[in-house]
Amino acid sequence: MGINAELVRLVADLRSREAITGASVIEIGAQDVCVAEQVVNQILVDHRFGLQANGFSNAADLYRSLGFDCYKCIDASGQHGALVFDLNKDLREHYGFVETFDLVTNLGTAEHCFNQFSVFKNLHDLCRPGGIVIHALPAQGNVNHGFYNYHPRFFGDLAIANGYEIVDLSFTVDYKSEMMKYSKAEFQRWDSHDILFYATLRKISDAPFCAPFDGMFSSASQVTGYVATDIDPLVTEFSPYLKGGDWENTKGMPKDGIRTSGTLLSEMSRRLFSRKS
Repeated sequence: MGINAELVRLVADLRSREAITGASVIEIGAQDVCVAEQVVNQILVDHRFGLQANGFSNAADLYRSLGFDCYKCIDASGQHGALVFDLNKDLREHYGFVETFDLVTNLGTAEHCFNQFSVFKNLHDLCRPGGIVIHALPAQGNVNHGFYNYHPRFFGDLAIANGYEIVDLSFTVDYKSEMMKYSKAEFQRWDSHDILFYATLRKISDAPFCAPFDGMFSSASQVTGYVATDIDPLVTEFSPYLKGGDWENTKGMPKDGIRTSGTLLSEMSRRLFSRKS
C-alpha cells in the first residue's frame, strides 16, 4: 500500500502522546513513502517534531523524523534492504528471527498472504510487550486487490483472543486522507465504497499468539484451546448486518409478488418437460 498521510498523522499523534515509546520499528512489506514532503513537514510541525531538512526519500528517513532510529522491513522482493522472508511461514521457526520491536506495521500486506494464521502470528511475535501494531487493510471494495478483505469484527476478535488493548479503530473512504472513527452506523454509511480499515492495537503480554474463535459462536463451542469469552458481538458495535438482503431469501419462496430464482427455475423445468410429453 505504501505510507500515506493518514498513517503519518496516526504515528505522529501516538508518538507525541507517548502512546508509543522506544525507537524501533519493523514493517511487513517494503513500503514506499506516498505522501508529499510538505504534508509530512506540516504533520511534524503540528505534532511538535522538528522539520526534516533532507526530505523523505525512504521509509527509514520518515520514521527517523518521528523518533525511530532502528528501522527494518520484511518483503519477498528484497526492496529497500528488506529481509527476504516468506510471511506464510513462521519467522521464528523457519528463519530463527526473534527480534521484537516497539512499532510493527501491516500496511496493506497481510491481504496478499494466503496463510493468515502465520502472518498474524508473525505480527504478534514481532511486537514487544507494550508495543503497538498498526494494521491498515482493505475492508470493503478493492475488488481483486488481494486474497482477503477484513471486517471490523476481525480485529475485535483478534484483540479479545490475545488480550490486546484496542487503541484506535478508524477507516478511510475511497483512499481519501480523512480518518473516520469506527462505529457500526458510520461504517454502514460508507460500505459501498472502497474502505481502508485502520486498527491500532497494543500488545499487553508476552503470551503466545492465540487464533481467534468467531465470537458469534464461541459460547456454544465445545472445541478446546481457544480463549473463552462472554462478549457477544451480536449486542455490540461489531454485530453483523445485511446490505439490502434478507435471510428469508434463502428459502427460495416468492416474496411481494416477485418470483425468486428458485421458483423461476421450477417453472422453466415444468414447461420444458410438459413440451416433451
